[in-house]
Amino acid sequence: MKKILFYSLCSLSLLCSSMGFAQTAGDRVLFSVDGRAVGVEEFQTVFNKNNYNQQKPTAADVREYLDLYIKFKLKVQEAYNRGLDTSEKFRKELDNYRNQLAQPYLRDKETSQQLVKEAYDRMTREVRASHIMVKLAENASPKDSLEAFKKITAIYQRLQKGEDFNKLAQEVSEDPSAKENQGDLGYFSAFRMIYAFEENAFKTAVGEFSKPFRTQFGYHVLKVHDNRPAVGEIHTAHLMLLTRNTDSDSIRENTKKRIFEIHKKIKNGENFEALVAQYSEDPSTQNQQGVLPWFGTGRMVPMFEATAFALAKDGDISEPVQTPYGWHIIKRLERRGVMPFEKVKGDIEAKINRDSRANLYKSNLIAKLKVEYNFKEDAKARQAVYAKVVDSLYKEGKWVADSSWKKDLVVMSFGERSFKQSELARYLQANQHASGGSDLGIYLGKTYDKWVEENILAYEDSRLEQKYPDFRALLKEYREGILLFDLTDQLVWSKAVNDTDGIRSWFAANQQQYMWKERADVTIYQFANAAQAAKGRKLLGKKKNTDDVIVKIMNEDNPLNVKISSGKYEQGVNEVVDKAGWKVGLSDNIQHNNAVYIVRTKSILAAGPKELNEIRGLATSDYQNYLEKTWLEELSARYKVVVNQETLNSILPK
Repeated sequence: MKKILFYSLCSLSLLCSSMGFAQTAGDRVLFSVDGRAVGVEEFQTVFNKNNYNQQKPTAADVREYLDLYIKFKLKVQEAYNRGLDTSEKFRKELDNYRNQLAQPYLRDKETSQQLVKEAYDRMTREVRASHIMVKLAENASPKDSLEAFKKITAIYQRLQKGEDFNKLAQEVSEDPSAKENQGDLGYFSAFRMIYAFEENAFKTAVGEFSKPFRTQFGYHVLKVHDNRPAVGEIHTAHLMLLTRNTDSDSIRENTKKRIFEIHKKIKNGENFEALVAQYSEDPSTQNQQGVLPWFGTGRMVPMFEATAFALAKDGDISEPVQTPYGWHIIKRLERRGVMPFEKVKGDIEAKINRDSRANLYKSNLIAKLKVEYNFKEDAKARQAVYAKVVDSLYKEGKWVADSSWKKDLVVMSFGERSFKQSELARYLQANQHASGGSDLGIYLGKTYDKWVEENILAYEDSRLEQKYPDFRALLKEYREGILLFDLTDQLVWSKAVNDTDGIRSWFAANQQQYMWKERADVTIYQFANAAQAAKGRKLLGKKKNTDDVIVKIMNEDNPLNVKISSGKYEQGVNEVVDKAGWKVGLSDNIQHNNAVYIVRTKSILAAGPKELNEIRGLATSDYQNYLEKTWLEELSARYKVVVNQETLNSILPK
């Protein structure tokens, strides 16, 4: 069973499941350090978590681990007694870890699982859709919202009567690109569109159009043209000749002729990568053999994408293809399908956290928490606060909330908390800077919703240790891990590195542990072949030829002709030195690993003590072990450790 050091910080994953113990022992005390009790459940949890071999543990394994854990707790007790847990540095570091650990608990787990599965399912499909848009600002006034809704409704009614979607998009859509593409967005998969748009695209049948729906950009109606299996991703390289809008017809024609001449060279067998380096005008890839990042549907302009995916096999090269950016010759390097779920699950979760759909984590959790904590609100009290907000001042960020209220009524309450009008007013004042030109009523409503969410989540956050034993245990593990890391660094690691006098004294007292065996002081000459070795031996025969001179002469034509190294070696350390015969002077030629060696043995050094500067790394490590051992002996003498043998016997594997 592997031993672990508890002062190494744990991973951010949740506690592992039990491997050897059934965790039903409750709060029974297993042992205590200086009167601080450690329960069976805590010990079993960390034991099972760190049983990396995943084998059924033996009684000896448990006893060995108990010894490690007692030593760990001795150090932790010392850290508490030194007050390390009260330092500002410790509190900030622990708060940072706690915030990270709390995140999975501040989202609705059921929603999280559903969104991850939904996203992966959609990643296996691709939808081609067109849309018609009526622009509308996110915080638009009710009047503007109603006007936009009427527009999109009228468009929807025209579609219901049979008008052609593409022509209507070209005629009335407020998406500027619709004039050119008739609203066609091409193929896309999960995460390529904002979530509300993706939702409607994947839920609308092929050949049908959706009902009007709203995003932060306005109102939309979309039509689905196709829904196919995802084509996956492709890795390509390209050779590109640029074209610009300002190019004359003659320049454009010349560019076309050049790309087809280059393509002819490729067909005649010239190297694609060499031609990229010579001719490509894409500065970002010209010096990287034209290689582009992996891409899937919707990442490149349609013509480039279609041509790339049409290449049948790795190594195939396309005919020249024109895009709005110029002419391209594309080479397929590799293609892959959608990755298995387990391999992309983490990436999906990360994308969701950056995506608007992540709001569902929070909104669904808040809905549940409102029920759990008996959320109540007083709409009249809230409106009374809104009534005091001066529209013109608020939009300029100059409104100041009243500092006193005749009757400071409760606006909302939940759990053990209640929030009054004055608190809401101060929050509205603090958040007025972003109101801009939006409708005041809508902005205040959204700001109030944000205030409610923040306070409910903060309340839930404050109760995580109370509600979730696994969170409480994991946070304790982090707390003690940080304390132990800081204290061990002070008393062992940094001390061993910085305590020059201490390590010298310790090394002098223990120098008999660090002895050289008989060694050969040698220079090793490695030659590319026998001919070079013969040339080198002649040069070595002349005392005036230093190693630098030999390298200069022999490597003038080829830097690999000779390589020279020096050192002192014990027997059994260097095979070439051993073959040299362990005698002073030049060795015979030694064949080894397709090279020829000559060894010059300058002297044979008698066995003797090592110097500290020769083995400082090893000595420092040993000194650290000595400091830790001495420290543990001191702690064991200072703090009383009591093991409950009866309890220990009850949990030992039979």
